[in-house]
Amino acid sequence: MDYPRSALLLWLILAHSFFSHAQELSQYDRFKLEEGELYWQNTYEYPGDADSTSHAVEQMLKSRAFTYQVIRGKDAYSGKINHYLVNPKRYGRTYSNTPKMYWDGEWSGKFMVEVRGGSYTVTVYALQYKSETQSVGHHKAEKIRTGQYIDAVTVNYRKSFLKSAFLNLSLMSLSLKDNFDIKNATDLQDDK
Repeated sequence: MDYPRSALLLWLILAHSFFSHAQELSQYDRFKLEEGELYWQNTYEYPGDADSTSHAVEQMLKSRAFTYQVIRGKDAYSGKINHYLVNPKRYGRTYSNTPKMYWDGEWSGKFMVEVRGGSYTVTVYALQYKSETQSVGHHKAEKIRTGQYIDAVTVNYRKSFLKSAFLNLSLMSLSLKDNFDIKNATDLQDDK
């Protein structure tokens, strides 16, 4: 192989690597770290005025098995998330490339939905997980592990994301995005 051809091949490999990494980063960018807090946010388009959007959001929140204590404000809803399940299989993940807490974990947290004419914005925060730890040895019982999601995916005193957590943040982001989407008429928690 002559030099120009190998340089082109190297450039193509580096460009592919860069763009693949950029796509990977853009999947989890709905998660933000601000002042030591982790939150997820997504804006959904919905045709109609504020009243019809608000009605559709209310129906969606009532249909979800994981939304509790929903309180309606003037232009927003708030409430708690409980018994939230992630379905890694739905997003092409396997047991070998996804931590156990996403497979069998149960999640809790809080949410707020701001409603406007033509769109609504969902913010999820204070996420916590409860998961069984991997049993070690033949007769060892599994133990329940709990914690704040921010501690599982960040470093530097909650100032930056672990690079190894990018794919898992993307998984959680896609799961939340699908489960708070009005277009998904049924609760996706039943798919698991």
